[in-house]
Amino acid sequence: MAERYHIKTGYQEPGRRPLALEFIDISHAYGGRPAVSDVSFVAETGDITCLLGPSGCGKTTLLRLAAGLIDLQQGELRLDGGALATPGNAPPPEARDIGLVFQEGALFPHMTVARNVGFGLEMRPDKAAVIEGVLRQLGLEDYGERYPHTLSGGQQQRVALGRALAPAPRVLLLDEPFANLDILRRRALRQETRRALKARESIAILVTHDPDEAMEVADRIAVMENGRIVQTGAPAEIYDAPASIGVGAMFGGGASVRGRWQAGGVETPFGLWAPECVAGAAPVSAALDLLVRPDAVDVSPVSEGEVRVEDVRLAGAAQKLLVGAPTGERLWAQAPREAPFAVGDSVKVSAKPGAVFAFAGE
Repeated sequence: MAERYHIKTGYQEPGRRPLALEFIDISHAYGGRPAVSDVSFVAETGDITCLLGPSGCGKTTLLRLAAGLIDLQQGELRLDGGALATPGNAPPPEARDIGLVFQEGALFPHMTVARNVGFGLEMRPDKAAVIEGVLRQLGLEDYGERYPHTLSGGQQQRVALGRALAPAPRVLLLDEPFANLDILRRRALRQETRRALKARESIAILVTHDPDEAMEVADRIAVMENGRIVQTGAPAEIYDAPASIGVGAMFGGGASVRGRWQAGGVETPFGLWAPECVAGAAPVSAALDLLVRPDAVDVSPVSEGEVRVEDVRLAGAAQKLLVGAPTGERLWAQAPREAPFAVGDSVKVSAKPGAVFAFAGE
């Protein structure tokens, strides 16, 4: 395989082997229309890396390029320091040490669960033992002789995951594998999938458009917008220090609010907020775009005022208030469940110290 496809080993420091899948300056277009542009990131061994973004942002294209399902047009893919694919020189999917799990499991309906899991193990002398171990790991040990149509959607996806895990591929790619499941099954399968992936020293890349899913499953997140990666980092890094108001709005239900530096603080449609409300280094521009999450503000009742409660919703142990300003801007605020707020109440909105993210506005 190495001779046929000219897969070569790159430079490595003495005693050091880079264990990662690297995307280097990747660009791809369909019919002249760019899908991804100059994308570079690294998926490390032992980590679950998540490509997060809306439909059409290019995340599935990157997965298909890594799998060899489409040819690389520009850039390079490197696996463990060696070239995996370059333009005009790319092995087909079956020649790559990569497993795939799709949104729809695509199980073989005429095969039992055990045969589906063992599909890629035909030449392995330990095939039976591997199948048994995978079924046990995914809680399917009692389902080996069942057929896919007798299983729930979540069970079918576990079988699909098991089929991808069984050959112990160097890389596992998962393309929105939980999207077709109801919320309870989705949450359970996320946890099971994370446990299964973390139990193996492999490289895993998960594609999703769901920020909650990315937070629950991933060790590192690469946020994509319009074919480009706009921020990468651990979940806590992206949540606590978003690179843009768009990134920040994905997590925590934040609202975009206009602001402006004034004497004494930040003037907003909801009142004057103290300057220390801004997290991190404050932008120098006078006009600001503020990202305000529900837990970033305090709300207190006032006898008169133009800022009013427009809706009250239960949020578990707390309640969420939709607060409207006279300019038409709205934000969600979090309050104790026992606080006596009602639709129409006049309120004062105060920002907490270091809780508002500020970006330069126009």
